[in-house]
Amino acid sequence: MKISEVLPNGNVRIVIPMALRRIKHRQVIVAPESEKAVIEKSPVLIAIANGFLWQKMLDERKVASIDELAKNVGKERAVVSHTLQLTLLSPQIIHMALTGTLPPSVNMKSLKAALPPEWENQRVFLGVG
Repeated sequence: MKISEVLPNGNVRIVIPMALRRIKHRQVIVAPESEKAVIEKSPVLIAIANGFLWQKMLDERKVASIDELAKNVGKERAVVSHTLQLTLLSPQIIHMALTGTLPPSVNMKSLKAALPPEWENQRVFLGVG
């Protein structure tokens, strides 16, 4: 399965196969079956998953704006805006988050910094590439 593809309109689609499961009274993110990985939810992984969920809500017009989305999810507008920006992370960084291979230095604080838009520069900036 390709994790990213360029669409005819120039946009990039990123596919992140994952599911939330409850295992021993704890919610965990289950990565693709091919990897056989169960990852404990981390703040970074939860934020990335929320970003994609919230972007989907906007794309499908379930909410009309970031302000309405923030109200619906009970978060400040700035938190929602920042979380939505995580959908622009490099597919490799997202894959590392899913597989639990991100270095400890990549945390919510480092992701709140002004990340470069280019994927290669993101990896260099975060020290994962």
